[in-house]
Amino acid sequence: MAKQEQDREDLLRDGRQMAIRGETTMNDTVVTIGFRDAGQMSLYCGPDPVFQFNAGQQLRRVFFEGERYAADARHLVRLDRATRGGKVQFVAKHVSEDRYAAIIKSLDRWIGDLRFVVTQGHAEWRVADQQEAAFHQQLSRWLDAMPQPIEIADSPNV
Repeated sequence: MAKQEQDREDLLRDGRQMAIRGETTMNDTVVTIGFRDAGQMSLYCGPDPVFQFNAGQQLRRVFFEGERYAADARHLVRLDRATRGGKVQFVAKHVSEDRYAAIIKSLDRWIGDLRFVVTQGHAEWRVADQQEAAFHQQLSRWLDAMPQPIEIADSPNV
């Protein structure tokens, strides 16, 4: 997730940290999916929400309803922006059970919709760098291996 508080760049064109990436429109929302070299996946559902996973398919970072979250010892914490000494820092705050449930419910819905369009072939995909076959293979493998329930990573780092 960008550190800037503005809409994201064109991830399909500029998201070079994601070696394989594609986008489609689902529910009137542009959805961008990218995979880093080690298989870590990022799911951008418009500018918000954003879900990022580590190579073990554990949730590591979230941007949801304008707030940032990160994995910390297999729990999500909200990262509140604070300025100290002219530097921006993030302060970790406890996430209520209701808020956690809302985040996971949203993620489950997006993953379910994604599974539907992939299995039914109801999506027109735009894929970067002419890697269409690699993108579809990676996405199918990722969806097939997705653990249920969603697991939270130990840390937000890749």
